[in-house]
Amino acid sequence: MTDQFTVSEEGKEASFAHRFFRGTASRRSFLTRSVASAGIIAPAAALLVTQTANAAANSVSSLKVGSAFHEIQKDEDAHVSFLEKALGTAARPKPGFKNLKQHHLANFVKLSQVFENVGVGAYLMAAPALSDKGNLAAAGSILAIEARHAGYLNALVGKPLSTDGAFDKPISQDQIVKDVMPFIDSLNGGSDPSNPLQNDIDILNFALLLEYLEATFYDTNVPLFYR
Repeated sequence: MTDQFTVSEEGKEASFAHRFFRGTASRRSFLTRSVASAGIIAPAAALLVTQTANAAANSVSSLKVGSAFHEIQKDEDAHVSFLEKALGTAARPKPGFKNLKQHHLANFVKLSQVFENVGVGAYLMAAPALSDKGNLAAAGSILAIEARHAGYLNALVGKPLSTDGAFDKPISQDQIVKDVMPFIDSLNGGSDPSNPLQNDIDILNFALLLEYLEATFYDTNVPLFYR
């Protein structure tokens, strides 16, 4: 009776082998699925890491650009204050402006680049005509800052740091007036910027008009785009 239930050694070995290889197949199936899953997960994880890194880089870049525009805004406000103080009662009234508020960031950046380069050309035009060494030194100091702004913004819009190469060029008074008049609504009793610049007061007031324009432009737009 018991003999019919006896499993031979060969049977035992066959049964063990069957169980072993069945288990091996299961393990291979599991490993295959794991490798396949890893093949899907790894690229997805890499993509997520890349996207996260790009988002972080964009965030840092945006913060840096915003910080730069806040710095430019403060510089232009400081230029206005300096020129008003230097001119005292001879300072021209602040003009009324128009068309300065921008509704798109790209337009704001582009117009910033234009204004800063006009500022550089204007100081290069006017500075040699200053007779007082103190006024010349102040104008040179402001010119250096305007040039820093212009170089930064040139790079930001994909242009060379200096659009004129190694030696910057002055812009004529007539061209400067042509560039800025579309943004002036009223001179509020101040002198016409197209009048001849006959002395230091005329020159500094011409510079003040441009600084009023830049400062108002940044005071209007920087808070809209970079809080």
